[in-house]
Amino acid sequence: MEETEMRPYRCLLSLLALLTSLGLCGGLAQTDHITAFTGTWKLNLSKSKFNPGPPFKSFTLAFTPDGVRHLDLVGADGQSLNVALPWSDGLEVTPTGQGMEDTKVISKIQGKTVEDTWRRNGTVIEKVHGSISSDGKTLTMNVEGPRLPADTFRNRVVFDKQ
Repeated sequence: MEETEMRPYRCLLSLLALLTSLGLCGGLAQTDHITAFTGTWKLNLSKSKFNPGPPFKSFTLAFTPDGVRHLDLVGADGQSLNVALPWSDGLEVTPTGQGMEDTKVISKIQGKTVEDTWRRNGTVIEKVHGSISSDGKTLTMNVEGPRLPADTFRNRVVFDKQ
């Protein structure tokens, strides 16, 4: 083939190379935060303990490959709460969802553990330590924080991987 006949093919090959590289980069970006936590976890009420209680009616956690953590729960009072928590990696981030105004979170995921500190208006409202079992099927979150007037709550929330 002559040079002039090859030009359309070079253009097509260049375009295909560009699209392929963008697709690969996009794929990498979407899976940038895959951890042992990635996936959906549902509350196992029979294994959980709520002090002082009462327990949640339901609670689902979803850790997505892009690093966002979704918390979907129904409290004991029947009220729903849906929160999205962006990837933090030790930096302060702002969760989104109803009632999250003036709330900041610092999270750190390392291996099979996660540490969260939630603050509202600068005051710690809860600290979370979570770990995944050796078989990868159970996530246990120990959550504690202040409770008015001068008390604390301590919950052990157990989730099963779906």
